[in-house]
Amino acid sequence: MGSEIKQLWQNSKTYRVLLTVTVVYAVLRLVVQGVVLAMMLFPEAKIMGGIPAWVDVEGPVVPADLQIYLNAAKHLSARQDLYLQGSLARLEDHYPYAPSFALAFVPFLWLSPVGVSVVHTLLHIIAYGILYVKWGQIFRRLGLDYATKMLTWSLPVWLLFSSFWTDLSYLNIYIIIALFATFFIEAVLTERLGWSLFWLSIILQVKPHWAFAVAVPLLLGRRRFFLQLLALTVVVYIAITGTTLLIVGPAYGLEQYREYVAFLGRLSRDFPWRGPEKAFLGYNHSIKQTIVYWFGVSKQMLQLATLVKLLLLVSLGVTCLRYLLRPVNRRGDEEPQLGLDLAFALYLGAFIWLDMVWESSLGIALYPYLLGTTQQRLVRTWLHVAFLPYALLDPWRVGSLVFGGMDIILPGPYVATDPAIYFPLIMVTILMLYAVLVTRLWRAAPVRHLAGV
Repeated sequence: MGSEIKQLWQNSKTYRVLLTVTVVYAVLRLVVQGVVLAMMLFPEAKIMGGIPAWVDVEGPVVPADLQIYLNAAKHLSARQDLYLQGSLARLEDHYPYAPSFALAFVPFLWLSPVGVSVVHTLLHIIAYGILYVKWGQIFRRLGLDYATKMLTWSLPVWLLFSSFWTDLSYLNIYIIIALFATFFIEAVLTERLGWSLFWLSIILQVKPHWAFAVAVPLLLGRRRFFLQLLALTVVVYIAITGTTLLIVGPAYGLEQYREYVAFLGRLSRDFPWRGPEKAFLGYNHSIKQTIVYWFGVSKQMLQLATLVKLLLLVSLGVTCLRYLLRPVNRRGDEEPQLGLDLAFALYLGAFIWLDMVWESSLGIALYPYLLGTTQQRLVRTWLHVAFLPYALLDPWRVGSLVFGGMDIILPGPYVATDPAIYFPLIMVTILMLYAVLVTRLWRAAPVRHLAGV
């Protein structure tokens, strides 16, 4: 991407101004992030007034999601239960991943709170840089020249992207898993079985819903590759599970895997839903959370939310059926726009179905891709309106923190001035992008075979 950035820098004064301003912001934002991290790790120093009084923790405070992973690794090492029993009284206590992921985090227990926080902060920054470069390589490899140009133009948005900065604050693995999914998408489009198997096997240990691209070869008519990948994935998953059992002990390991499956089954039922009695919606922007916040937490409303999700996904299901009935039977890199359209549509569909939607990390790649493959001015305007309000939340939050101080941080934590805690902005962004992709796939899908059926 270096040559494209250099060329655009030389040819466009607007780009030079935008990039300069956003680079300065990113540098200052990293400084702010460093100060906040130092405040958490060295509470006795009283940096920025110290940790808010409502934070019930003594000593160094590791970013919240990273602490969940470390706690799971500690519990695994001590052969303790990984998964909560009963209601999720505190959301920050829950660990929703496989035992193998907890095992992978055990080596990080050797580091101090400062060391592990710094290491993971650097890993997130590096992963985000690779994510940008990788999508540039994918667009060039697939011959999507205008998408490459839009990716270059969107670099200022990448530097401001709220999902990245939020992920850096919590040290979740959203950006890292988005990078893994990117490698996986490239591998299935080019039908490299070994790499597809490698990335899919990793994704399934952490966030299985990010395996959405596995269906792309099937929808393109590449059934042999799809079945080979599926069969090998089952074998590797069993092997990873077996290795985990050997390391932690068969009896303990089997019990934790049983609890893992049971936990996922009751997660939606035990989740601490925010109802109308709460002051605001919060950062979970799923369809289910939005409905129960507006209409109350009840069995009927939870069922209604499931019905709404199904209705929203009908269009994607019918569109996919059209491709299954009349597949193009070509590799994804031979039909690059179709392959990526299907991958991104499945990604958005998976997040519409989820009951916990905190981010849309891959949207930062979807945004320039759609701009680069769409000619209609109205649709391009729709894309800006759909994505930019969500993407640019971070400058607003930082500005609020600068002028309002730590008093604007509410228990949770939530930023009191953040519009995203009052309105399901992430889900609205997902639905608007979903509408563009499904409409485009529907119009491009062959229909004669379906009519014959």
